[in-house]
Amino acid sequence: MARLVCGIDEAGRGSVIGPMVIAGVLIEEEKIDDLVRLKVRDSKELKPEERERIYDDIMKTVKSYEVVVLTAREVDSKTRKNKMKGINYLEAKVFAKIINDLKPDVVYIDLPTRDVKKFELTISEMLKHQCILVLEHKADKKYPVTSAASIVAKVTRDREIEKLRERFGDFGSGYPHDPETRKFIREVLGSDNEVREYVRWSWKTINRVAQTKLEEYESERG
Repeated sequence: MARLVCGIDEAGRGSVIGPMVIAGVLIEEEKIDDLVRLKVRDSKELKPEERERIYDDIMKTVKSYEVVVLTAREVDSKTRKNKMKGINYLEAKVFAKIINDLKPDVVYIDLPTRDVKKFELTISEMLKHQCILVLEHKADKKYPVTSAASIVAKVTRDREIEKLRERFGDFGSGYPHDPETRKFIREVLGSDNEVREYVRWSWKTINRVAQTKLEEYESERG
């Protein structure tokens, strides 16, 4: 029987607006060359239209897949600031769920933390299905199956972000380094705009933006 290989990756971990998406794809080992022919690679290295095209081909090629969309509120609720176990634990929990559901023989995971042993132990404790775990930094650049998962996660998140833009206007990329995103956050601070539900308020970036707004307000009063 062909060995089943799984790749897992995420998109939107560091964003302050919108969901974090985690995707897993499952494929027979002998079909990995098919992914190579599709020219899969780290989703960040592809243009949006390339990701969309390859996404469709990936879905036709893999044996199975699973995508988990975690809302901003769900991510926020698990942060250490909110006295929970943190985003690494949240990711490990979802990774374990995907592995348990897809039941691969080996899984290649793009490692989200420096502490490999701790993260591997966290996942292992939640696994009901036993398999070979390969956890590496930049796995989405090394293993085609993880590159495929990266693309699936990114395309799914891009589609979710586009829905938010249609509702609330342009807020940039949704990442804290983006001036447009920071400007948008500054504008909705203190408002009851519905978009607040899609912002990760526990992120340090929000505190810095809030402090800047407070200083501007005090300056105007002075």
